[in-house]
Amino acid sequence: MKLTSAGLGKTELDAVIVGMKKVDDVILLAVDVTKPTKWHTRMGLQEKDLRILAWQILKPGNFWFIIRSLLSKQK
Repeated sequence: MKLTSAGLGKTELDAVIVGMKKVDDVILLAVDVTKPTKWHTRMGLQEKDLRILAWQILKPGNFWFIIRSLLSKQK
């Protein structure tokens, strides 16, 4: 995945999801940044975040893009 940060200017970070698990009342999403530096980051997704994410995924344009991605050959 590609990430950007306002604090890093126009620098684009390459990252990969390395894990996800429920801890207490949040879902922890672990992401390793691989370029231009190496960082291990964690994001805590709360119920409100998960509701927003789920509704965004269910939007037709997003949903069909995800389905096509799941069914296509991996690059």
